Parts: sequence; structure tokens; C-alpha cells
Amino acid sequence: MEGSVRKKGNRWYYSFEIDRDETGKRKRIERAGGKTKKEALEALRNALNNYDNGYVEPKKILLDDYINDWLENFIKENRKITTYQRYKEIYKNSIKPYIGYTSLKDITAIKIEKLLQGEKKKGLSSSSLQGIYGVLNSLFNRAIKLKVLKDNPCKYVDRPKREKFTPNTLTIDEFKKIINTLDKSNNYNDYVMRIALQVILELGLRRGELAGLEWSNIDHNNNCINITNNLVYTNNNVVMSTPKTDESMRTLYVSNNIIQLLKKHKLLQNELKLKYGPNYIENTFNSKKYDFIFTWENGKYIHPNYYTVRFKKILKANDINKNIRFHDLRHTNATLLLEQGIDFKVIQTRLGHSDINTTLNIYSHVNLDMQKKATDKLSNLMK
Repeated sequence: MEGSVRKKGNRWYYSFEIDRDETGKRKRIERAGGKTKKEALEALRNALNNYDNGYVEPKKILLDDYINDWLENFIKENRKITTYQRYKEIYKNSIKPYIGYTSLKDITAIKIEKLLQGEKKKGLSSSSLQGIYGVLNSLFNRAIKLKVLKDNPCKYVDRPKREKFTPNTLTIDEFKKIINTLDKSNNYNDYVMRIALQVILELGLRRGELAGLEWSNIDHNNNCINITNNLVYTNNNVVMSTPKTDESMRTLYVSNNIIQLLKKHKLLQNELKLKYGPNYIENTFNSKKYDFIFTWENGKYIHPNYYTVRFKKILKANDINKNIRFHDLRHTNATLLLEQGIDFKVIQTRLGHSDINTTLNIYSHVNLDMQKKATDKLSNLMK
């Protein structure tokens, strides 16, 4: 393929023809090349090289058009529904107001920095700013792969730093206090919450993983539970998904205590099925039936949000004045394991973290205590 350069006024321009479009006509592209013929020839060589490698400078594609296509035809098809919904909200609230109607090729690092600064002034947390940066970085990388964009402006913007997170946890005495105040005999709500809390403390599950547990997930021969489901609430709907990451699809060893607890629960659930007969609810998601471990008396699944709301009320009733979420029971599980000297790698596997640095960073406060004990032991050896 060849091109040419010519001078118009005080500037030099380059041009070349590309292959025929859908109408059968060849298209000529002409762009400003610089102030000298040499600059124009260099710009022509770069443009021809880009074209030979599949990239042609696009027409004025607005970010709004591109990102909506990206969300609907790539993210929705290839990511979890929760990721799709979260990305949509991030774009709508934090990206579109700033650069939604800017041409894709005109988005620069300085525009992204101003966007992040603007959202920071609104009071958004560092993790939220990281989420915005992550969406932008991902969509630009995809655009480059599709030859729609030549470079990713996020490369020239510092990724927002996440604030150090120290989880809130319960002590084992506080947990026992909660368990002992739940009536397991006369109140089904208390009974099922009591079992759920015991399972969470031992296994460190996310609430969606707990809500999605099925009887078929239990391997009685090996005392294991397979984590394969994630029942989540998103966009005003409860949907069945898979766990958060590939590493979250895991097999966890469970104690005999939990196995026996669940066996008794299964017997009660069978009695309730007989009691309700044809009125016992079968839970179906995406045309598939699920035999959940945790259900209400009539068989209906327990909404994931229930655990969050009920746990907050339980804390208040027990005068435990800590800012602890239901999710923090997962952190309580990990902290207790660490305090017992369990290796970080084992805890990473049990929690389903894809990166051990996530585990190390979250529980660094416990790690320091472990280091102190190790130092004390070495010091005693030297005495």
C-alpha cells in the first residue's frame, strides 16, 4: 500500500486509500502530518504500519456508544451478572457525567485524572475510585484489542491507592453469647440462623455461598462441602451465579459437629416437606431446580439480604456495640484460624482468595502478632 504527501498552506498532509467498504467504494484517508515534508512522510509511514496491523483511526465513536456496546455484548456475556450490574452503575454515576459524550480517541490521561479528582471531592472511597479506574482500564484494553484504539490513557494515570483495611471481628466469647441467645426449639427463624452462623464461623463463607448451598454439595464420605453456587441479590432480583472467582469454587473440610448438625437439619426439612405437601416450594433459577440446605419452613430459599439484616438485629439485642457486618464473620473465621497458627496459604484456600496478597493485606494486623510470637520464641532460644 502506498500513500502520498502534499503541502496545503503552512502544513503538510499525508493521505492513502484503504480497502473497499460495504458500498464497494475505496476510501481515501487524509490527515495533517506536520509542519515539514519529513514529518508528513514519517506520519504516513506510521499510519500505513498501523493499517497493516489492523488498526485504522476510527470515526468519532463516542465513549457512551462504545461502552454501552462493551457492557451489553462483552461484559454481560462473559462476566458475572453482578459484575455487569456494578460496571453499569459505575459508568452511569461516575464516568458518563464527565466523559460520556467525548470521542473515544480524544479521552486523555488528564481527563481521567480530573474525573477521579472530581469523584474524590464528592467523598468517594479509595476502593470506589479503584473501581472507576478498573472499568476504564478494562474497556480501553478491550478497545485496543479490537483495533478501535491505539493506546490506553489509563497507563499514564496513577491507579488510586486503596486505604488499608482492618476487619472488625467478634471474639469467640461474643459469638458463643449470640449462639446461646438464639432459640433453637420454638422459633424456626432463630433455629435456621443459629445453624447458618455456626457454618459461617467454621467455613468462612460469603453470604451468597451460604444461601446457595445444596444438599448435593455435601460429601459425607470425606467430610467435605463443595462450594459451587452463589445466590446473590442484584438489580432488585435474586439470581443464581457461580462463586466470585475461579478460586472461590472450592472444597472445604468440615468438622463432624457441622456434619451432624446438618444431618439433623435434613431430617427436619424432610418432615416439613411432608407437612406442607404440594405447598412445599421448589426453588428454580434459570429453569434449574435447587435443593437448598437453608430454606424457610415452606421450602422457599432464604434471601441473601436476610442474613445481613437479621445479624444486625442480633448484635443489638446482645448489646454488642461493634460495627460488624454479617460479612465480617468471614473475617472472624480467618482471624481465629490465624491466631491458632494456621498457615496463610491454607486460609487463602479456605476463603477462596485468588491472590494470597489479598489474604496477607487484610490480616496483616494478625500477622504482626504472629511475628511477635515467633520473635519471642527465638529470643527465648537464645537465652
